[in-house]
Amino acid sequence: MYTLYLSLAVTLLVAVVPTLFGASPAWTVLPGFLLGIFCFVWFNRRMAKRVEAVTAAADAEMASLQAIAQRPGPNTQAAMAHKFDKAIDILKRGFILSKWQIGVTTMLNARIGMLYFMRWLVLKKEGLKESIPYLEKSRVSGKKARLLASLWPAWAMLAVAWYKGHKNVDKAVEVLEGAVGVARKEGMLWGLYAFILWEAGRIDAAVDVLARGKEKAPDDPHLVANLTALQNQKKMNMRVYGEQWYQFGLEQPKAATMTPQMGHPRMRGRRGMMRR
Repeated sequence: MYTLYLSLAVTLLVAVVPTLFGASPAWTVLPGFLLGIFCFVWFNRRMAKRVEAVTAAADAEMASLQAIAQRPGPNTQAAMAHKFDKAIDILKRGFILSKWQIGVTTMLNARIGMLYFMRWLVLKKEGLKESIPYLEKSRVSGKKARLLASLWPAWAMLAVAWYKGHKNVDKAVEVLEGAVGVARKEGMLWGLYAFILWEAGRIDAAVDVLARGKEKAPDDPHLVANLTALQNQKKMNMRVYGEQWYQFGLEQPKAATMTPQMGHPRMRGRRGMMRR
């Protein structure tokens, strides 16, 4: 936000101040406007690099965490917990940049919340309930939600946190309704929504969600398969989505070798979104 204000200040300074000394607006408005745009782009890039430095440092901690997980020992759990906490602390320090660039606060909250969630999932202890305040702050609406639709994994984790941590199906449904309203073409999101309803015993509601999902995400064959399964009073099968599915913590892989990662695969490599 400060980036925008500084750019506007430069625009006004160049466009208005010379007119106070007799210069014609015809000679100052256009240069002021162009210089303001240049400053906005320049400030934005500078801030983006600083944000990327923060996320890169957190990613480095998660990379070392994966190395620890692949070489188990007597202190593995404690070492992994330390790495999770360190990555989270690094991201929290990034909030100092939140007033300089639009979208940074939302993205950092999403990443921090997802790391708390992954901490719970991988270490089987603290993190689930701690993730909720941050993931809640990552929820957005309106045009901003459409711009940040790739945050849907964070919103899905929020729904799971309400469902698993507080046994609050209604709150999970509220979150997921908002998520599918934005990320309409994400078949796994529709499937996750239906799975929670199915597991909670709301079979008819789960069937309705899958039917809606089939219309919005026609390229996902698993929605059709699960819809047919529920209509025939059979179980849903979400394991077909592979590793992405297991990162939401609703089911565990048969060979439980969960590799901790920096959030959901769809979130990695999207640092550029912070520049919005």
